[in-house]
Amino acid sequence: MTIATPLESSDLSTTPRLLGLPPIRYALLVVAVLGQAATILITWPLWQVRETPVHMPLFEMPQVPFGLWIMATLVLVLVKPRLGLRIHAISLLISFVFDQYRTQPQVIVMVILMLAVVEDLGIVIVRWFLASLWIWAGTHKLLSPDWFSFSSWNMVSSLHVDPEQFQMLFAWGVGLGELAAGLLAVFRPRWAAIPCVLMHVGIVIFLSPLFYNHNVSVVPWNLATATIGFWVMWNTASIQPQFRWEWIVAAAILLYPLGFYVGVVDHGIACVLYSNHLPEGIITTTEGSQKILGWGDLHVPFPNERRLFRNYFQHSAPAGSKLHISEPRPWLGDQYFIKLDDGNLKPLTREEFILYSDQEIAGVEIDSRRAMFLLRRGGAKLLRREAGEPIYAVEIPSKYYRPELLRLLEGLPNLEQLNLADCRVTDDDLKRLPVLPKLVGIGLTNTPVTNAAIGELMKQPRLVVIEYEQSNMTLDAILEFQRQRPIE
Repeated sequence: MTIATPLESSDLSTTPRLLGLPPIRYALLVVAVLGQAATILITWPLWQVRETPVHMPLFEMPQVPFGLWIMATLVLVLVKPRLGLRIHAISLLISFVFDQYRTQPQVIVMVILMLAVVEDLGIVIVRWFLASLWIWAGTHKLLSPDWFSFSSWNMVSSLHVDPEQFQMLFAWGVGLGELAAGLLAVFRPRWAAIPCVLMHVGIVIFLSPLFYNHNVSVVPWNLATATIGFWVMWNTASIQPQFRWEWIVAAAILLYPLGFYVGVVDHGIACVLYSNHLPEGIITTTEGSQKILGWGDLHVPFPNERRLFRNYFQHSAPAGSKLHISEPRPWLGDQYFIKLDDGNLKPLTREEFILYSDQEIAGVEIDSRRAMFLLRRGGAKLLRREAGEPIYAVEIPSKYYRPELLRLLEGLPNLEQLNLADCRVTDDDLKRLPVLPKLVGIGLTNTPVTNAAIGELMKQPRLVVIEYEQSNMTLDAILEFQRQRPIE
């Protein structure tokens, strides 16, 4: 039994062939191979044995370099396309087992693009993959509060225009534009050919030093996607799936990114691109705290997955260190760990994580980038003791005070001091103040608060200092508050 192919028969039989492929398809294969080779070279240290950042193997094994071998398999792809592609893909998968840091989406997508031109049915699979990529890249952004705050703001700022005027236009335009391109790929694929080129070439220009100047490792795959994606969309033979197997493939490819929201699909293959709606990790040691970021000589971000934060922590941190994984997907929840003397990780509650003693350091939690952005935009002053350290103090000047700003403090879990002096803060306003586990002092000088606010402040587990001069609080109420405070 033969499976019908959507490519026209002339493409498969009557067209002259080059190493088993029609010339146009072979030329596109060269584009993909060169793009993959450029990506490997840009990220060359990622494929070698290195000391830092540590490798993240699937299981413990001695490390071997993969760079030269991966490049050799790309040469084989040009000589024996079908065999070479299989060996190249398998080699990449093996390299991922040795180091999951290498599970970068730009490398994976290059293999999928090669499939479009090497295999006769590849054009069908890649049509649906690109449709899914664009639909979900846009959808993830439209669902991300981070995209509509600091992420799109930073991007617009790099365009040399006033972000105040253009941020929302940019944020909605990019999200809806990607979604529209994906829907065209589903319902009118030929109409998606030109948007494909414009979108991916536009990304390359945007990422250049002229504007955002960021993540050069994705430039090759964007150029390859612009080229091969145009060919795929222009040559899709039918709008609607023609065979049962194609319906199954289309449904699976279009729906699998949903698994990201329940933590079963990695964001790198779930098309979560630039939305910044991802887990984040921070490690606390006796020397301080450090956020897990990636980049450096590897020229790629850390693959922000919960299991990989744990893997990296286990392989890099000394015993007694603590790890906080901040999780934006509320149904998954944050995670807290301590590394034991035997190297294993012990889960902690939040209360246990921030606990400190002579034998155990206090864990530092992730500060929300969205909360920091919105507070700064609201006029608040955020203070760190040193660059890179968490926010420990916030002052809201009276002319900028709004009760809504207090809610945002929930994103600053390491906050120790809050100054609301001279603000028109009321007893009811303080009901908006979240529980801040490290808050020890609050400034309420020259505010309208009364003794009724004491009940709300009692909810702060470590609060011991209330500056209340020229407020409507009484000394007796303050002394009673201090009497009820636990002595640590």
